[in-house]
Amino acid sequence: MSYADCFDRESLVKRLLEARENHPVVAVTEKEDVASPQPTESSTDAPSNEDDTVKDDATTISLDADDEFDKEATISELRELRVKVLKEKLSEYKVRWGTFNEKEQMVQALCNAMEQRFVQSKNFSRSGSIIPGEVTDVTESVLLEEMGWLESDVQNGVATKPAAADGNELPHSPILLDVYATWCGPCKMVAPQLEAAAAELGPSCRVMKIDSDKYQRLASVLRIGGLPTLVYFDGGNVSKEVKRVEGALMKDGILDLVNECGSMAS
Repeated sequence: MSYADCFDRESLVKRLLEARENHPVVAVTEKEDVASPQPTESSTDAPSNEDDTVKDDATTISLDADDEFDKEATISELRELRVKVLKEKLSEYKVRWGTFNEKEQMVQALCNAMEQRFVQSKNFSRSGSIIPGEVTDVTESVLLEEMGWLESDVQNGVATKPAAADGNELPHSPILLDVYATWCGPCKMVAPQLEAAAAELGPSCRVMKIDSDKYQRLASVLRIGGLPTLVYFDGGNVSKEVKRVEGALMKDGILDLVNECGSMAS
């Protein structure tokens, strides 16, 4: 319908009404079904690439410190990971992957790095998760295993006490624990200092950190009142607190704390 001969408002309205009568507008309500798009051949039948057939990003490789390193099984599991995940894990293990052209190169390199870390940690870490010379961000369960504390005691809000039969036996390396929060400015300042101290301490001390917000129950049992808090535990079968320091320490201050506590515990 043409509106070229409508020169005033009245004629235009009249022409619009005529158009509406001849071609009524049907309103679509929310109750009316809308046909959903059908999958096309390209979206359903297209061949998937290698990454689409492997496990998702949540795949993890677990190693038990009491077992021997199973290289064949580890390689098999790593081959199922996405290339993106392999790159992330290589970075975690501080392996440069930029020159790798094939996925298998990444798998082999990551497996070798994991085996090396396994050997390093087997006689150092009770859980197999702590690496000499590094700061490990631990979960509550890993920390409890490292310290020999019982879940039942922590559930009741208390720390596990060493048995009298243990005496002064210290079969494990001591623990230095950094209790922090992601929002804490001084905690962020301490982080690189703690890493530098851990590198110098090597296998003489298990250096860990734990997020007080994520693990509030354990922070309560540890009676954390300020952040960051560095807590030194002895190396007994059931770890016992020796000393703690609240506030930011630099590398030398952290090393002094460890040396002081080491002489107190020996």
